[in-house]
Amino acid sequence: MGDGQPYRSPSPWKKFFGPLAGFGVLLAKFFAQLKFLLLPILKFLPLILKSGGSMLLMIGVYAVMFGWKWAVGFVVLLLVHECGHLIVARWFGLKVGAPIFIPFMGAFIALKEAPRDAWMEASVGIGGPIFGTLGAVACHVLGLALDSPLLISIAYTGYFLNLFNLTPLGQLDGGRIAVALSPWLWLPGLAIMGWFAWQHPNFIVLMILFISVPQVINLFRKRTAEQQRYFEVTPVRRGLMAAMYIGLIVFLLVAMHGAQQNLWSRPEMREHHPAVATTGFGSEDE
Repeated sequence: MGDGQPYRSPSPWKKFFGPLAGFGVLLAKFFAQLKFLLLPILKFLPLILKSGGSMLLMIGVYAVMFGWKWAVGFVVLLLVHECGHLIVARWFGLKVGAPIFIPFMGAFIALKEAPRDAWMEASVGIGGPIFGTLGAVACHVLGLALDSPLLISIAYTGYFLNLFNLTPLGQLDGGRIAVALSPWLWLPGLAIMGWFAWQHPNFIVLMILFISVPQVINLFRKRTAEQQRYFEVTPVRRGLMAAMYIGLIVFLLVAMHGAQQNLWSRPEMREHHPAVATTGFGSEDE
């Protein structure tokens, strides 16, 4: 060598580990970038697992009873309904949790902060049925286009469940909508739910009745000034909510009747109608 120092060849260890060290540096940089990209996903992973896991559970339960195709379609319609609540709540700036699905009970999203007034509560309440109805309409139209009784059956179920949810009582969507119209609508809502319990007794209806009784009793108690302010809604907003609420009920009644006629016109649907079996309402004689 030019400096007079004798040349020493690299040791076998350096020859072996030198490239590995360089590869290790590149690998560390890669995972650093990957962590940056996955961080948003990892942040919401618990919510995804909670919501997705409960969805899979519900699909599995209904798949055993009615087949996986019907189960998937039905749960997707529930998801669309809950997304309506979620989108409107987020639009108002409310913090909400991920949708949770419970077999035979439906789905729900948990509001992490209470609505500030009756208008906000009613808007969040009607968001679900509006989105859910649009989802059922899309399913119905697709079922007619493809001549698919399965899709029409899913649409029928969607119409019915959204209509049932509009009953002005308790924690149902209709009960929340009623706060912007008149809380006294809970009284006819109680009567409607009582009729359901008499004609089609089941655990869900009885539970709704039981939970709603204290709410109805509170109607006859004097409200505080703060409670009174909560229920104050401008006439324009009250009229708009009433129009949406009544219009949605009428549309769902007509749409459900149309879907049922489509189903009864098919002989193969007379023996197995998942929509009726799932909701517990309706019969082949209707």
